[in-house]
Amino acid sequence: MRTSHRYTTCLFVFIFFIFIIVSYHYLNTKYAVEMQGRVQVAQEKVRSLLSDLRLDDNFIPGGIQSGNPTPLKNVLKKALRGEDINVLVIGGSHSAGGKLGLDENSLDGLYFKVFTRWWNNNIGKATKSFIKEIPLAIGGTGSYFFAFCYKTFIAVGQKIDLVLIEISANDMIYGTSKPLEQLTRQILAYPSAPAVLYINLLSGLGVNPNTKRIHNPLCINLETFGQAELARHYGITSFSLREIFCRKEKGEWRVVFKNMTGSDGSHISLKANAQVAMMMIKYVRSVFNEVVNDVTKVPLDTVDQVGGNGSSQLLKFLLIESETLKKPLCWTGKEPNVFKNLHQPNLQIEVINNINFSPCFQVSGQTVNVKLAKDHRTDSHGGWCAWTSLSFLQLRIYVPLISDDSSFHKRSVTVLARHEKGEAAAIWLDSKKNTITIKSDSNYNVDRYYTIATRVDPGYHTITVRTVREGMFMVAAVFVGAPDFQAVPDIADQNSSMWQGSGPNYAEIFKRS
Repeated sequence: MRTSHRYTTCLFVFIFFIFIIVSYHYLNTKYAVEMQGRVQVAQEKVRSLLSDLRLDDNFIPGGIQSGNPTPLKNVLKKALRGEDINVLVIGGSHSAGGKLGLDENSLDGLYFKVFTRWWNNNIGKATKSFIKEIPLAIGGTGSYFFAFCYKTFIAVGQKIDLVLIEISANDMIYGTSKPLEQLTRQILAYPSAPAVLYINLLSGLGVNPNTKRIHNPLCINLETFGQAELARHYGITSFSLREIFCRKEKGEWRVVFKNMTGSDGSHISLKANAQVAMMMIKYVRSVFNEVVNDVTKVPLDTVDQVGGNGSSQLLKFLLIESETLKKPLCWTGKEPNVFKNLHQPNLQIEVINNINFSPCFQVSGQTVNVKLAKDHRTDSHGGWCAWTSLSFLQLRIYVPLISDDSSFHKRSVTVLARHEKGEAAAIWLDSKKNTITIKSDSNYNVDRYYTIATRVDPGYHTITVRTVREGMFMVAAVFVGAPDFQAVPDIADQNSSMWQGSGPNYAEIFKRS
């Protein structure tokens, strides 16, 4: 009887384990099928949108603002030789995913991903040249940050063939194209001489679910503040959503298509992303046809040198040569993908004193120090954070000698901070007599750049930060730049009426233009 009972027990345990294994595989298979179904639905939506948007040129009047096609032709010649193409995407929250993850449960509809699929399915199949995306997009981040730091997220020696710069919606808070000019120079000077395209998007064209109104009815972005002039100067082709979704009435731009945003009424929707992709495809296809016609006259191994218009003339944005960035140095806690830790700082920095500061990060849409993707987005802000008054942080940095040119022996030091409204901290380099008060007149928590010293001698220096009130204060980055570099303050620090509860007051910004 005991043997029979033992046998029955063993059989029961065996059957139980078999049940657990079968259930586990069933649930996994069910989940995989469901996820595959969701992805297929998202892809079908994109295909449908692309099909719907194959309209005549009247739908995109002025949306494609052509520049010098030579740099892109060089890229397409590489494609005809069967070389893979590396595409760097520099941008803010629109390029990081916006609300696509929440609204569509997928980021496959992002404009550059749609463009990549078109390329790989058409040019790739014909030439064996495929695109590799290098996404470098962080919400709420503008040109200054990328001008100093973009190289620190790219592997040393990485070849870059094409750069998409989507910064127009974020940089408009400066009321000038000067930061984008700094970034553009940095990109055009990259060793592999990439082609550059501007992707000019807008925020706030839809109805905000909280305020029940449109925050940006005047279609304001960096194009309001001279980006078109900058693009012409460097011969850069731009793709403008303002030219498609807005119209000029009595000299003022007004939004016409108000259903092209996600559920937040701010970030562009799947349809708008598809429209950007269609403009890119249309332009690249036309230039590709020119290249194919040219190859009978010019050998494929003949590749023109650095693109753009070749002009080294300073724009009105930068009147002094010593303001331009040369070999910028960067340390930051920001990441385009919090799970990969791509940042490799080129600024030597160490913490030498610390009271109540601690390392921190914040993934888009999440609370602080929660390492979990939100709505498929992985971009994050980070650095050193404090939450209490009289917190204290000292950072020692090394400023190297970068040039035999005596005018560039000295450097500037800039700190990027994120904080709330009001006086937040005091900061100084080396001597307390050079103290700068860090404060803001807006409730909007955005990147704020503070140039704390110019004409700094090479060698070791100490940055000191002391908070003066309760509330989160983040030291998000430290930059070393040109001798006379001065960060342009955003308009929130110039006029508090230019901000409202959840973002920019576009009407006030427009008055400034």
